[in-house]
Formats: sequence, structure tokens, C-alpha cells
Amino acid sequence: MVKRLTAGAALLLAFSMPAMAKPVPTAKSSEPSSGAKKLPDFDIAQMMAVFDKIFPAQPDPAPAQLALARTSVQGLFPDGTYARMMNGLIAGTVDRVMGMSAADFGVKPAAGKPADPTTLRQKMAKGDPYFDERMRITQKVLGEELAKMATIIEPSVREGLARSMARRFDAKQLADLNAFLATDSGKAFGSQSMAIWVDPDVMRAVMNSLPQVMAAAPAAMQRVEAETAKLPKPKAGTKPKS
Repeated sequence: MVKRLTAGAALLLAFSMPAMAKPVPTAKSSEPSSGAKKLPDFDIAQMMAVFDKIFPAQPDPAPAQLALARTSVQGLFPDGTYARMMNGLIAGTVDRVMGMSAADFGVKPAAGKPADPTTLRQKMAKGDPYFDERMRITQKVLGEELAKMATIIEPSVREGLARSMARRFDAKQLADLNAFLATDSGKAFGSQSMAIWVDPDVMRAVMNSLPQVMAAAPAAMQRVEAETAKLPKPKAGTKPKS
């Protein structure tokens, strides 16, 4: 059910959003198999160019408001926030996933057989006596590497947040925010403001709404069809040009 890729590495890929890099060819992958179509190399410059069009640069905020907003953001996103947030999310999620059984994942037992209570951790450890130690080392290394990534990610995120806040709030509002963030309660709030969004209660609240959202989707699509029905039909086989 689960391959030898450790859960810690998988969750890092899922949650930490590191910059994508061009893969390094290996002895097996450097030579395409006979008749196989070679995939184009990943082009990060092209991806960034597309991203730049989707999220174009915004007007520069007023310098005085930007300075106030930078102070606000430092209070809301203090140094090390990203690494702490991701480490807490990854470690907690890995531990809970490792404690789940096949039944927890929705796997039905064969007819006439009881559900298998064996946890994922037990299954992995059965074929690897050093699994727990391997996981401990993996999580330690990933945490340290994530801290390094945070020093690259955080300054850029802070500047983006500051620019956004400087455009959305006036000087008085920013000054009021900064006055609050300078208090003991403000410092406590600021240190947790980002981590709140990946708290289990928040994640559960989002997921608990998913069934209702999915149930409402067909009606939304029916409304789209009804309100676009007056438009001429597109030509058959019309495809957007790449």
C-alpha cells in the first residue's frame, strides 16, 4: 500500500512548497527506453513567466505606508514562523497517519475476513526494524533543511505581505495595528497568527464543509449552463491554441 518513500519526505513535498528544481539524470533515467517519448525538460523560467502574467506586479505603495506595513508584518510573521508552522504540521500529520490502519483509509476487508487493525507504522516496521529511527532521522533532517528554506522564503513573503497591507490599510489603521502588535497580547497573537490556519480545528472545519460544497456543485454548474444557454454554441472541435 505504501512504497519505501518515507511519509516525512512525502509530506514535506506536499506542504512546504519548496522551489521546483530541474531533475538530475541518473544512470537509469538518462537514457530513454526504446520507443519512449522523451519528455521536455522542466523550464522554471517559463513557469515563472506564466506566473508573472497570472499575478502581475502591483503599483508601488506609498513609502510611508509601506514602512508602517513592514512593521506590521514583522509582528504578524516573525522570524522562523514558516519553519515552525511547517514542522508542526508535518510532524503531527506524520504521527497521526502512521497510527492509522487500512480500515482508517477506507480499505474494505475481503469477504468473511475481519478488518486488519495493523497500523501503517507497524506494517512499515515489520519490513524495516529501523523504521522508527529512520523516521526520526528523516524528520530531524527535513526540519533542519526546512529552516534553511525559511531563510529564503520568509523575507520574500514578508515583503509581499507588507506591499499588500500598505495598499489595503491607510496610515492610521497601520499605526493602530502596530500599536496593538507591540503589546503583550499583540505579540502573542502575532506569533501564532499564521500557525492558526493549519491548526487541526481549522483544518477539520474546512474538510467538514467539503461534503456540502460538493453537494452544491451540480446546482452551480446547472446555473452556469442555464445562464449561458442564450449564447451561440462554440464550434465543434474548437481548442485553444497553445
